[in-house]
Amino acid sequence: MTLAGDPALSLRTDSARPAGRVQSEPPVTWRRTPALTRAVALVAVCLLVSVAFGRIDLVLISAPFAIGTAMLLQHRPTRPPEAKLVPFDDATTAEGATAAATLTVVNPEPVPITTLVTAAADPWIDLHTGKGDFAERLAPASGRDMVVAGRARRWGGHHFGPIHVRSIACGGLLETTVQRLHGATVWVLPVPDWFDSAESLPFADGVTGVHRSRRGGDSGELAEVRLYQPGDRLRRIDWRTSMRSQDLYVNATLSERDTDVTLILDLQVEAGISGGLDGAASIADLTVRAAGAVASHYALQGDRVACIEFGARGRRMRAGTGRRHAAATLRWLASVDMPPDPLPPSPEMLRRQLAGQRSLNVVFTPLLTDRSLALVAAIARAGRPVLCVGTLPPHVSPPNRSHWTPYAERLWRLTRSNTVMELRDLGVAVEPWQGSASLDNVLAELNRRRYR
Repeated sequence: MTLAGDPALSLRTDSARPAGRVQSEPPVTWRRTPALTRAVALVAVCLLVSVAFGRIDLVLISAPFAIGTAMLLQHRPTRPPEAKLVPFDDATTAEGATAAATLTVVNPEPVPITTLVTAAADPWIDLHTGKGDFAERLAPASGRDMVVAGRARRWGGHHFGPIHVRSIACGGLLETTVQRLHGATVWVLPVPDWFDSAESLPFADGVTGVHRSRRGGDSGELAEVRLYQPGDRLRRIDWRTSMRSQDLYVNATLSERDTDVTLILDLQVEAGISGGLDGAASIADLTVRAAGAVASHYALQGDRVACIEFGARGRRMRAGTGRRHAAATLRWLASVDMPPDPLPPSPEMLRRQLAGQRSLNVVFTPLLTDRSLALVAAIARAGRPVLCVGTLPPHVSPPNRSHWTPYAERLWRLTRSNTVMELRDLGVAVEPWQGSASLDNVLAELNRRRYR
């Protein structure tokens, strides 16, 4: 039984609307309103009836309408207002924060106008400013900035729009045709789960970092007490040992270095219904937030972190370190998508694309496909350190179709447990994602294997 094969559990992870062919909008022009049509018709009917029947009173009745209409149309606008929608700053925000865009309307005419705006947004953005219909008055030859904002409830590319803009002038006698703005895309960065690990990573062979290495160097980690050799620093002398043995001994320490961390995201299948930041998590949600937590932790402490997609698109994020690279990794994770896969990814091809033999490979996978198992096994057989992080949410289960469904699900979970035990027998550390410090035990096991 496969959870991912059920169409009721499938879900697109990227809520950004697909880029399609944009149709050209008709030009915005001024036109008369039904109020102007009624005023002209009333004056015309009154004049015709007064001429036909000699009713002077009808002329007096229609005179205010004719004079008022003429006065209002004395200064008619010719150029329509210009409207543009642009996102705030760099068009990025975070889950749970406010996603906003600015609607700028410029009135080029020397007459006042009133602008009516109808705003909408992506379902993952709860609008609280500029929601629905609202109106703003623009002075002659001036502009106005109107804010459309809402709370972003899920990571990904979300859309403000379409925005409908219509302007009224001359006391409601003239109006523009509706200007339809296609909107703007705002990227919502995932909020990583809190992750912190006190364990060192295996194979720390970089230049400088926080992980204990096999190489000697200046550090606080004591490796051994040995005899003095030419070139040793005097401050390393262990005077107590030297006085007892009548020979000169020094304290040798292990250096602290950085390492390479490669994050592999299994994006072949999706299961579960995403509830956003405040609801239940799907496989994609758990994968993105867990990868963001691990990437941010190691990049900020000086390790080189790279990301690879194991899915239809096969994207890669180059290795980097530091705060800037951590922010770039979150932006990269925000554009994760699971499109239909016409050509299944090759585990062997991805294994050959991995970094050096001594880098730590962290695979975020729900272990729902044979290709995922083949990828983890191939990395382990190649002698590379691999950590398998389970991203299948515990609440995900198939829909109840018959009385056999619970028994079939139980058999499937037993089979999956046997598969996990086989991976562990192969030397693969398998651990479900549980947030902060959830990987310390398996990282400690990888370090013990390194020194065996």
